[in-house]
Amino acid sequence: MAEEQKTPVVNTEAEKDVQNVLAELKEEAATEQPAQDADEARIVAEAAKLGEKSEKAEEKTTEFKTEKRETRSFQRDGRGGRGPRQNNAKFDPSTQEVTDDPVQIRKQVEFYFSDSNLPMDKFLLSKVGGSANNAVPLELLHSFKRMRRFQPFSAIVEALKTAENVELTDNDTAIKRKVPLPESVNEHDSKAIKVFEDASMARSIYAKGFGFGEEEPTTQLDIEALFAPYGPTNAIRLRRTHNDKTFKGSIFVEFESEEKQKAFLALEKKPQWKGNDLQFKSKKEYCDEKVEEIKNGNVYPSNARNSGGRGGRGGRGGRGGRGGRGRGGGRGRGGRDRNDRDDGRDWRERRTEDQQNGFQAPREAQKDARGVPVVQSTQKRAREDEGANGGDHPAKKVDAKE
Repeated sequence: MAEEQKTPVVNTEAEKDVQNVLAELKEEAATEQPAQDADEARIVAEAAKLGEKSEKAEEKTTEFKTEKRETRSFQRDGRGGRGPRQNNAKFDPSTQEVTDDPVQIRKQVEFYFSDSNLPMDKFLLSKVGGSANNAVPLELLHSFKRMRRFQPFSAIVEALKTAENVELTDNDTAIKRKVPLPESVNEHDSKAIKVFEDASMARSIYAKGFGFGEEEPTTQLDIEALFAPYGPTNAIRLRRTHNDKTFKGSIFVEFESEEKQKAFLALEKKPQWKGNDLQFKSKKEYCDEKVEEIKNGNVYPSNARNSGGRGGRGGRGGRGGRGGRGRGGGRGRGGRDRNDRDDGRDWRERRTEDQQNGFQAPREAQKDARGVPVVQSTQKRAREDEGANGGDHPAKKVDAKE
């Protein structure tokens, strides 16, 4: 009996212990929960702050990029910074009517590959590879601005089958010269260009009086038409300022032969431009006059650093010729070119000489082996000023290689 009475006591104490442990566990759980909630709230708050900082940083980055775009736009508009060089050339070959005339097609294409154009045409020369005489795809040629008016494409293929100086190749899909350029011509090189320009000197003239800057989209074509009755001509080059390609109001006309050039200059009645008389002289005479100006210190040779300049080009009636170059303009007061600086003399001696010469450097005009003055070159032109020329001979240059 005594043992039976003790058992319940033991069970009651154990139950109390269990209840106490459960109570303690509940208290601990109740204490930990608020702590966990607080940690979660703190983490959320920190994340929100980081989000705000990220948004602000992104806004600043966007503002900075916007300011940069506005600054670049400002510079492009010419109100600040350098911006891109302006181009005032207005020639637009799209004014010509669409045609499938085989004569005009041959004339234009043969001009592209002629000695009067190819050595000076940096883009096309790179495709031809100089004396390598690589064939040029007809599709590429047809993309040039002056060629787009020739439609349909099949008319171009048919016309070139009877071309005189170029021939079709690669199953009539490409074109190349029949006679390659000399081996010395492998790239767009000023020395090689000068050889071809010197060869054309005797058959070229200079004409002035077209109105400085008074160019319209059809001016190139109108000038070509003006000389068509006196041709054939190989090229008509509109001369332009170097810095912005503004038409200088003067041109170089390269006739097919020296006889044609002399016959034109001997004419008693020469063509007028919009009812106004023009000034005509041989290109050599023009160059001789420039040589005298160089001797007198009025202008400086185009081979001096920062001198020389060129105009736009025309088609077989023309590439734009060169005029005086914008950047630097040659020597300034008391200035010297690189050759002067490398003559080994002390700067005081050079200064004294300059003072005695009135800060003008007397220079002997340069001439080539034939006695032709070396003054200016016509190698660079604005492609779109290509003109078509009169007569069914070397074709003209157009330019839409852009």
